[in-house]
Amino acid sequence: MRQHLWMICASLALVTASSAMADNFGMAGCGLGSMVLQSNGKEQIFVGTTNGTSASQTFGITSGTSNCKDDAATVAAMYISVNQEALKRDIARGNGESISGLASILNCSDSDALGTSLQRNFGGIFQNTISDSKEVAVQIRQSVYSDTTLASSCKAI
Repeated sequence: MRQHLWMICASLALVTASSAMADNFGMAGCGLGSMVLQSNGKEQIFVGTTNGTSASQTFGITSGTSNCKDDAATVAAMYISVNQEALKRDIARGNGESISGLASILNCSDSDALGTSLQRNFGGIFQNTISDSKEVAVQIRQSVYSDTTLASSCKAI
């Protein structure tokens, strides 16, 4: 029993060191358990138990720690959904506060270039009068990817 406990502790120490900087997690979600056990196999039972008993998942989601952070694509999609009408107006003009905000989320070094590119692709981004925010987000992403300058200057896309 003593040897078994020692091996578990040693394994956890080794896994923690390698997975502490990892951004991925399995089906049990983020939290302390995802930092201790990186595998996506049956170990997810232990990850979920660790997250549940330590309450680290709730804290991590609230504070954005313990692997509990949204990626830029998710944040951008939420931003586009909330600011769709303002983005539509600003993209039609080629500049504005909502484009600057989107450029910040996407970590674009030049928000003016982003505005110009999105303005050029306005018809493809807003294909009809009632556009779904998810489709708008996809079209904006494709617009950025298709512009070689933006694709290299927007680090979070």
